[in-house]
Amino acid sequence: MGLSVVSQVFSGVANALSGAGGAGAILFFIGLSIILVIALSLLVIGLVRLIKALPNMSVSGFLKLMIVTASVLIVLGLILP
Repeated sequence: MGLSVVSQVFSGVANALSGAGGAGAILFFIGLSIILVIALSLLVIGLVRLIKALPNMSVSGFLKLMIVTASVLIVLGLILP
């Protein structure tokens, strides 16, 4: 259910952008790629900081991290059947 909705959204955006051309489309894709690179770099930085912080975590902090991770996985499991 969730994956099909995401697929429909991406196909709708692709159909809308397929008719676009010229300098506007090029600028749109350049801006989108810059945003994606920034988001990916922030994700990598966050993961590196998390890995560095794991050995210094207290037991309660580690348990909180595991509860949050389990909750995220449960929600993803419900969204993506």
